[in-house]
Amino acid sequence: MNIQDIGALAELLSALAVLASLIYLATQIRQNTAMIIAQTVQASVDATQRVLLHRVQDDKLREVLRKARFEGSLDLDEYELLASYLQAVFMNFQARFQHNARGLFDRSVNESFELILMDYLAQPYVRQWWSFAESLFGAEFKAHCEAIITTLKDGSPPPVNDWADAVLALKKPEDRFPSEKDVLRPKS
Repeated sequence: MNIQDIGALAELLSALAVLASLIYLATQIRQNTAMIIAQTVQASVDATQRVLLHRVQDDKLREVLRKARFEGSLDLDEYELLASYLQAVFMNFQARFQHNARGLFDRSVNESFELILMDYLAQPYVRQWWSFAESLFGAEFKAHCEAIITTLKDGSPPPVNDWADAVLALKKPEDRFPSEKDVLRPKS
């Protein structure tokens, strides 16, 4: 084996080492991308849970949301509270929309967010707020929301057809859910 053979062998070994490094890097990038997607989804879910938790804990906000949904008329303080709440909710929707457009969001979770967004936009009080607030949001998200509103106006059913029925059904849980004793009772 002469010096040229040794040089050719060294080149072959270095090429194999480079190939192994590239395979390793590709694997690491794939794993990193999966981790980023998981973190993005979790951050969006966490933000949504914070908004919902605030709604649960804030009696005044719940009262204003109920009044807006079922009665329609709000005073200025109530409208300001509603507008601030909806702005926070829709900023969360816009962030999720942008993450999804960049491929950083899980498809199945995105479907849930889309249904929730559609449900919000099906509410007349939300559409009224949106008509004033849409200028606060990015062009792509505005177009997306407008497309949803158009779909709803064209007759597409909202995810929840009647919130009044849904809320009233929850007032009497014994009519909707089996009691503990019914669940534990042996079947005859």
